[in-house]
Amino acid sequence: MNLISNKDLYDLVKSLTKSEKRFLKLNAAANNFPDHLIEFFNVLEKEPDFVAELFKKKNEAEELYTFILKSLRLFYAENNASFVIKDEITNVLNLFDKAQYKQCRKILNKQKQEAYLYERFHFVLELISLEKQLISIETQFNISQNTLENLIKEEEDVIKKAKNLGEYTLLFSRINLNTRQKNKAKTQEDLDTIASILNSPLLKNEKLIYSSKSRIIYHHCRSILFCRCQDNQSREVECQLLLDLMDKEPALIEEMPNRYITTLNNLINIAFEERKFKTCLKRIEDLQLKSDKKAFNTTDLQLKSITSVLNAKLSLYTNLGKQKDAENVVKEIEVILNQYEDKISNEDKIVFDYNIAIMNTYFGNYKKAQTYITRVLNQGNKLLREDLQSFARILNIGLNYELNNLKQISYIILTLKENLKNQISHFKTETLILTYFEKLANLKLQKASSEKEIFESFQKDLKEVMKDPHETNVNFYFEIELYVQSKLSGISMHKLVSEKYKQASLV
Repeated sequence: MNLISNKDLYDLVKSLTKSEKRFLKLNAAANNFPDHLIEFFNVLEKEPDFVAELFKKKNEAEELYTFILKSLRLFYAENNASFVIKDEITNVLNLFDKAQYKQCRKILNKQKQEAYLYERFHFVLELISLEKQLISIETQFNISQNTLENLIKEEEDVIKKAKNLGEYTLLFSRINLNTRQKNKAKTQEDLDTIASILNSPLLKNEKLIYSSKSRIIYHHCRSILFCRCQDNQSREVECQLLLDLMDKEPALIEEMPNRYITTLNNLINIAFEERKFKTCLKRIEDLQLKSDKKAFNTTDLQLKSITSVLNAKLSLYTNLGKQKDAENVVKEIEVILNQYEDKISNEDKIVFDYNIAIMNTYFGNYKKAQTYITRVLNQGNKLLREDLQSFARILNIGLNYELNNLKQISYIILTLKENLKNQISHFKTETLILTYFEKLANLKLQKASSEKEIFESFQKDLKEVMKDPHETNVNFYFEIELYVQSKLSGISMHKLVSEKYKQASLV
């Protein structure tokens, strides 16, 4: 295994928290782990190139890598239900082999309770299987026939719950995949599709929910679908029901911390989309407070919280016209990206880059905005956040127009028109924007004196199109109406945006 060459070992060491490193060194001392490997570990944190050379000579990278993973397992074992239950099942098996049946029974009963508490149904089934083996030989305890029959009924019930959870998990995966690509509904057809999913048995009939985990996924699925059709009131209800359920059963927070953090983030987004900025700030504070708790102390969840908070703050300050605050958030984002570049998802990077581009556009920094939009357009996966990528292409046209890169616009527009034709659905506003920017670019190329008439027609047509409630979703990507108004009035866009939402800071 050549760990050093592909940075696996180095990346693992750099990902460790202070408490994990402390435990690792204590564990090394307790187990007489070679001192020179710990020395390598210490140097690896500061001088990766030097250590790489040492490992090339000593070929001990794999040993250190394996020891770090073992230490991490031990570090989290005490607080991880799955680790504990799994270890205790091993103890039951060992005691069974030693014919220590009373001790087996004690551990088995306790762990079955724990498995039920965390709804780890596969462990429950394993424990039931062991329990049946015990029953077959526990003649000294005078076990009745009814006991075995009850155990079989219990097994049937657990299998039913496990199957049900699997069905909800699969449904969530399908909905989540579809939403990552399409996001907001753009047509009546989109709304009809969402309605049909909401009316499917698993999401319509609550009697089909057999466990708390299934109920959590049920609420999460419905909140995603309500998000797509822009029904924020129903979406908020589903999110709150999910949080209430998890707060009542803290074991489920430990089991599904990612789901909890995601829901807190969704409530932030709802407040922002409803332009309730005061509520949005309160929810950001709530996320920050709750994410500091022990259940959320993994690097993955911490990053999820940080990215959510930073994106929310950036959008918030941008819409309130607070340029300095927004720019400070961008600095924080850059630090996070540099520190955790390979740990932040491509989706989060796209959202960061798009929001930074929007911020710079609103404040008139068109060159900077284009840099970030180019980053969105140049990322590899064309299906990831297709909605943002689509609007990034459109925003790119506007930025080229502002930067007088007029010859590029016609080609970009031609390409985009073809792309829109091939899309299953798109906003009418998107086509309208392309049409008018093509007219504006041609006007500039002809060195005509005034753009006013075209922008006036643009404004008129936008108002007409925006009568369709589906089309207002465009404003969540870019305030195109305010851009046109800015061009006609001479008032900066960020002033118009902040004026539009100045009351939102009070709600």
